[in-house]
Amino acid sequence: MSEERRREIVALLEVEHRVRVEELAQRFDVSEVTIRKDLTELEARGLLQRTHGGAVLVHKSRFNPSFLEKLELHAAEKHAIACAALEHIREGDALILDAGSTTLALARVMRGQFRHLTVITSSVPIALELAHAGWDLILVGGQVREHSLALIGPVAVNTLASFHADKAFLGATGVTLSDGYSTPNPLDAQLKQAMMRAANERYVLTDSSKLGHGVLANYARLEDITLLITDANAPADFIAALQQRGIAYKLARPAP
Repeated sequence: MSEERRREIVALLEVEHRVRVEELAQRFDVSEVTIRKDLTELEARGLLQRTHGGAVLVHKSRFNPSFLEKLELHAAEKHAIACAALEHIREGDALILDAGSTTLALARVMRGQFRHLTVITSSVPIALELAHAGWDLILVGGQVREHSLALIGPVAVNTLASFHADKAFLGATGVTLSDGYSTPNPLDAQLKQAMMRAANERYVLTDSSKLGHGVLANYARLEDITLLITDANAPADFIAALQQRGIAYKLARPAP
């Protein structure tokens, strides 16, 4: 309910450009305290700016509209995948979080679940999401990709070479049985490989729409990954092939 209400608040801001706490509380039939918490959370995500008694819309140049749309695409599946990935995180872990909408979903479900973690990320949105979590947070440097505010390039790769993490959680735009995991950007592929080298365990989080489709730059074989976490809509023949090859996977089911 809270996420749905927050999406509606952002949608309302798109139209009216300004909202007031008192009016939102009446509109959604919740307390003003609840609305203030919603606005604080949305401000942490970079989606609005708090004002006295309300909030205003943040200029969309911070996030390309295509990235915002991507966050909503297969949202239930990504949340389920994030919850499944959460089961593999332990108190005190040092983690690497790749940039992307599914790893951002993981960052959101991680908040409030642990007292101490170390999180290394190449994603500005993830850094914003976890800025007030109270953990050790490291944002790698590098070239900023305009549409997603992800950091890539030699600076980011070299930074990761100086770290050692327990687990890396990576995204993928394509996954095929023949070529493994891929991404459209060769610089992004290099960064993902650096993340893999820096971690003891490597997890790929991707919704089932990416299975069976390859894109430009391969960054890992199926065998290079500790665990593939996808959703329960994964094609049966693809899963059967993973089983035959002994590739570890987990199917996450969205909450009813």
